[in-house]
Amino acid sequence: MYCAKCGKEIPDGEKKVCDECEKNVVEAIVAEEKEETKKQEKKAKKEKVKKEKAPKKEGGWKVSKDKTKKGFAKEIIICVVAVLFIVAIFLLLANAMSNNKEGNTIGNIRNYGYAVESDNWIYYLAPNEDSTQIGIFKVKNNGNDKQQLYMSEIDIVSLNIYKNYIYFIGSGTETYLEEDDVDNKIYRMKTDGTNLEVLNDNELNNDCYEIYVVNNQIYYIGLNAEICKMDLNGANKSVVADNGTGYLGITKDYIIYNSDVGNDAEDYVTYIMNIDGTDAKPIVEGKRLYSVNVEGDYIYYGDSNKNIYKTKIGSGVEEVLYDNIEAYNLNTSEGYAYYLNYLDAENSNYTVCLFRVKLDGSTETPEKLKELATYSSFIDVVGDWVIYMDSSDEAGFINLVNKHGKDKEIELYRLNYDAFYNGLDYSDEAVDATSGNKTEIVENVVEEEKTDTNVENTAE
Repeated sequence: MYCAKCGKEIPDGEKKVCDECEKNVVEAIVAEEKEETKKQEKKAKKEKVKKEKAPKKEGGWKVSKDKTKKGFAKEIIICVVAVLFIVAIFLLLANAMSNNKEGNTIGNIRNYGYAVESDNWIYYLAPNEDSTQIGIFKVKNNGNDKQQLYMSEIDIVSLNIYKNYIYFIGSGTETYLEEDDVDNKIYRMKTDGTNLEVLNDNELNNDCYEIYVVNNQIYYIGLNAEICKMDLNGANKSVVADNGTGYLGITKDYIIYNSDVGNDAEDYVTYIMNIDGTDAKPIVEGKRLYSVNVEGDYIYYGDSNKNIYKTKIGSGVEEVLYDNIEAYNLNTSEGYAYYLNYLDAENSNYTVCLFRVKLDGSTETPEKLKELATYSSFIDVVGDWVIYMDSSDEAGFINLVNKHGKDKEIELYRLNYDAFYNGLDYSDEAVDATSGNKTEIVENVVEEEKTDTNVENTAE
């Protein structure tokens, strides 16, 4: 007979295959069984691992699921507590930084410092109801909760805020020193209007209308037009530099001032030096800068034609940002320049408007924020607002206009002429801004006090 598998001749009997084929079949069966055993072992191992990782059953799936939820909830609670802790620390730091905000901006002080913002409050100057006195008020930055803090017959300028105190200059007409014809003082009081005190009594220049509270010091112009400083309580008065200046701009790192370099009253150059009075040098060689503002590492300013420039501190190189506009009362804030100009002087439209342009020079058409009836002598930027003064035929007023171009305005003060003049008609004296009559814009440029002091710095 023959093998049923390979056809090889084999002895007659019960076997149907040869020994060789039988061996191969047995080996194949054994190999298949081994492979199946491996698969079963591998499967069992996976099931074991899965069981070990799964929550232990104690009374069914519900218990296990609840325990998983509790563990997950615990992790969430820990994360939430950690986040809240971090947020709390951040808010405390932010609040501390806000409470310790020093002074006021150069742009605001150069606009007489009639307003300053601190801790969600706007502090500002306004007359009383019959305009016979000037006072310090505060209002929340949403326009609510207006409060009168101080009222006096003296003229007040240069508001600064630091550590719950308001610092300012007050000027009257009394003679306190023989060589003075002005009662000129630096005051401070708490932000709630209490504890008014005099820090400097006539030991400053009569023409000084600007102080800066910086680095726990008060900077001002002294009797001989030198740059001076004193402690926050008025102690330790000292001369920082004897440069004969009539203008100051102070940051935490630098002092900016004008010095005369010739016999002509217009021969002034704007200098910069370190806050300690050292390393004085022109910002731009041989040039006087107008309406100086500082944002970061750059100084923004106007020239005699009211064009807007910028220069990086220490570079000595200037860049024209806008040479097709006239920017009066220039003030900068958060990447924008705010200024006053006529709506369309080329076509005899002399309506005075508040405009803004971007400080990167990219604005093609200035954004108009507000049309004025006459002209504001100042524009101070406070938080999200620009504060300005204006008047119409019926009233004079001080308002806040949103600096972002939003259609929102808040009235802070209003004097109704009819009530003030007991019904007398003074309308003929008012200027109608829409009639074509020109309301002349007069820049708030302070006359420099002429001295013979050399422009080189002499630090004390």
